[in-house]
Amino acid sequence: MLTFKKLSLADIDVVRPFFSYSLSRACDNTIGGTFMWRDFFETEYCILNETLIIKVKHLDYSAAFPLPLGPDLTGSVMEIEKYCKSLDIPLVFCCATKEEISAYSKLYSSFELVSNEDWDDYLYIAEDLVNLAGRKYSGQRNHINYFKTNYYDHTFEEIAPDNIQEVRDFYSGISSTFAKRTGLFSEGQVKTVELLNHFSEYKLSGGLLRVSGSVIGFAVGEVHKDTLFVHVERADLKFRGAYQMLAKLFPARFAGEGVLYVNREEDDGDPGLRAAKKAYHPTEMIRKHLVIIR
Repeated sequence: MLTFKKLSLADIDVVRPFFSYSLSRACDNTIGGTFMWRDFFETEYCILNETLIIKVKHLDYSAAFPLPLGPDLTGSVMEIEKYCKSLDIPLVFCCATKEEISAYSKLYSSFELVSNEDWDDYLYIAEDLVNLAGRKYSGQRNHINYFKTNYYDHTFEEIAPDNIQEVRDFYSGISSTFAKRTGLFSEGQVKTVELLNHFSEYKLSGGLLRVSGSVIGFAVGEVHKDTLFVHVERADLKFRGAYQMLAKLFPARFAGEGVLYVNREEDDGDPGLRAAKKAYHPTEMIRKHLVIIR
């Protein structure tokens, strides 16, 4: 029977190679998306036949499984089924996009799908976020023009060992100003601190925005295949246009050759965040499902 181990930061390089087997552009199939939320979802893992099997707690289910990552997809799914039968618990797969549902449909003739728009990822064309061309982006350009005019000495640079402490200090100072206090948001704050404290272990990409030499915002993410994922984006709201600048400059710097899309992840049902993300006109909402095998 499968034996699972709690996922810790020490495992990051052990599991990293398996993410190359991801079938979709969902943020759950990335290092940042997996490790930043590993405690919230009580993530565990095992490796069988060179294939990564992840187990999480999801909603009312004590065990749910993303699609295994590795060469033995079918064998791993069958082992998950045996595991659930041995414990007399439902067989539930999670974070399933249309691509992954197609994989399950080859193994099971019937299943129930459960989704929630709060889980949807916002996917954008990278070039659109960099250029902000056309009338539909006039609002964003207005904020950016204001920022450029009023903070003419701004600079944007990559996060590196010689400046990351400034980013940590900035985030420590600004964290108390956030009004949200949900469990999900608080966990995001805790893991952002971890990410900044262990930036070299995460091996992600980051950029910081300065005004008059001081950090007033930063973004962190990663490139996976043809998509740039934005895991963290924080700015001082006293500087109008700072968030719009980050949303433009981060992909301009890190969406290099072969990167076609930017995934700005879920809105978690937050009305303000939803409005802000919709304002950038996503090319696709990546819907994720629970797949419940009956």
